[in-house]
Amino acid sequence: MVAEYYIPNVYISPHTLLGEGPTYVPSSHELYFVDIHRQTINGIALPDSATTKSYTSTNEESAPAIEVFEHWADGAKDLRTTQYDEPIGVLALTTDSPSTFVVGAKHGFAMAKIGDSKLKYIVDVYSTDAEKHALLRFNDGNVDSVGRFFAGTMMQKWETPAPPSVGSLFRLDPDGTVSNIFDGCQVPNGLCWPKDGKTMFYVDSFSKTVWKYDYDLSQGTVSDKVAIFVIDEPNMYPDGMTISAQGDLFIAVWGGGRVLQCDSNTGKLKAIYKLPAAKVTCPTFGGKDMDELFVTTASANEDLDYIWNEEDAKRDQGGEIFRFKVPGHSGLPRGVYNAVVLN
Repeated sequence: MVAEYYIPNVYISPHTLLGEGPTYVPSSHELYFVDIHRQTINGIALPDSATTKSYTSTNEESAPAIEVFEHWADGAKDLRTTQYDEPIGVLALTTDSPSTFVVGAKHGFAMAKIGDSKLKYIVDVYSTDAEKHALLRFNDGNVDSVGRFFAGTMMQKWETPAPPSVGSLFRLDPDGTVSNIFDGCQVPNGLCWPKDGKTMFYVDSFSKTVWKYDYDLSQGTVSDKVAIFVIDEPNMYPDGMTISAQGDLFIAVWGGGRVLQCDSNTGKLKAIYKLPAAKVTCPTFGGKDMDELFVTTASANEDLDYIWNEEDAKRDQGGEIFRFKVPGHSGLPRGVYNAVVLN
């Protein structure tokens, strides 16, 4: 039986419209994340200690209990927010983080200095394609173990039930050069590598599939695409994703109010972590022992003029951040973009 758990409470309440890109900075014990719709990067110094409560599986008595962090009531008050003139989809650590990140922004890869609302572009990937330059933006991505930053593009707005497959997955190398890894992306999302770096896992949400590629770490190239995990529930889509040092994938499910844990070798579903928010966007490991999952979510109402209220929150706590521990699992060190020059 697949163990199911319920995470009853939020940890931080930033009331994001589209919370994404959770990024833990080990050197400063801080958590950063973006609100794509509000075009912000948000950061918070985590307390040295926090209260947790143990919860057992809701359906499997023999399954180990999990530790859920209690609500940090003053956490949102301590947020530091920098707003930009364009949406940012994903953050990448640099050797200067937390003061500086490399980001996937509207038009390409850029440097973002916290407290400075001006992005400094490294490269505009669609500078020679006026149509894509106007219509697409960067979404999710990640950095491999040798410092290459991968991120994908998608339609910023669309009116059909699903966006067209006009995006691409790009790779930013430490010397600033950019390569197109492949085209045909709809909503590129979760991206991660296991400890040995020989495999790349990738989500394109509307395919409802986690894809597995052979990965050449020496070249930063992929081959031999196969499906490792498929979500067959209606109106549920895989979103952001991370992998533990022990080899399990943790997959956010947009529309499903959950994070799924599955074996990265076999694709076997091992556990379900249900949250009181339908639009779960991305998990990442963090904490001083890298054994905690931080999970971002999106508001049930993503309209730019929406104002959070308690009545809506009773039905859906989307837009908040959750934090809990998964027994026996911890995260890998997050990749750092290894730029030759970061001026």
